[in-house]
Amino acid sequence: MGIGPVQVRLDTWQDVADNITVNGMPVGATIHQLSDPDYLIAASDRAGVDIRVLSPPPFTYRYWDDPTRSVELCRLLNNATADIVSRFPDRFRGLATVPLQDAELAAAEWRRARDELGLEGVTVGTNVDGENVDAPARRGFLAGLAEDGAPLLVHPDFVPSPRISSHYLVNMVGMPTETAITMSNMLFSGLFDEIPALRVCFVHGGGSAPYILGRWDVGWQVRPESRTDADRSPSAYLGNIFCDTLTHSPVALTYLVEIMGPENVVLGTDLPFDVEEPDPRGHLRRAPRLDDATRQIIETVSPLRWLKGDRG
Repeated sequence: MGIGPVQVRLDTWQDVADNITVNGMPVGATIHQLSDPDYLIAASDRAGVDIRVLSPPPFTYRYWDDPTRSVELCRLLNNATADIVSRFPDRFRGLATVPLQDAELAAAEWRRARDELGLEGVTVGTNVDGENVDAPARRGFLAGLAEDGAPLLVHPDFVPSPRISSHYLVNMVGMPTETAITMSNMLFSGLFDEIPALRVCFVHGGGSAPYILGRWDVGWQVRPESRTDADRSPSAYLGNIFCDTLTHSPVALTYLVEIMGPENVVLGTDLPFDVEEPDPRGHLRRAPRLDDATRQIIETVSPLRWLKGDRG
């Protein structure tokens, strides 16, 4: 999150009585909540959610680490995700994590997770040790995902900044900002001209991005430096972009659906973190101006469009 160039070095992990702390900061969930399928299923039942898509939490990305060490962690996490999915195939789908700082190792781990573990896509952070996810070094990896018909989930990562170091603003302001930075780079960089089949979902309602999309379009129209790479304006690529419903505001959710279209909005919860939406379907029902048909699309159609694409 934020604008800083370097990710937090997550060298110190501790599971205390009521939280995991990372470098002394509570992340809002326990290891039990993150790893116990019975807990996740019970929460799903309370929310009326049939199937959840599982992915490792962002503090495990560690793109700053040596890639050979990072891939070992990715394998452990992917094996654990696949184990839960295999034991409860009617309740979970799984996404892989990869050492994105090394595109070749990332591609190899994705192939293993796909072929040996049955995972269905990849989750990544919003930056790779300060570099953009869609940088040229990673275009081949992203193209491979698209060729496989696999989805990409983007979750904001922690980027330190003194201006958001208090009041938990690193999450409440930094993460939405970090998401907008990553989405804007993808839209302006020509990524979707080069890889038109890539399907990317941004969590937390797309962060602040949907609410400044109009400014991006105007900038693309009037500023020549904004048109150097992308053939079309940012909003023209929204078919490649999915966002979840986790806006924490019914009014903001309605705006998101009106901007993105219901076919590109999926149900999101942030379970099991303390900023989660425990009643995502109720949150959707409380959004003004959304009718039953629109809610049905968001709950049942758009998740398959993102997860499966044409295969769905």
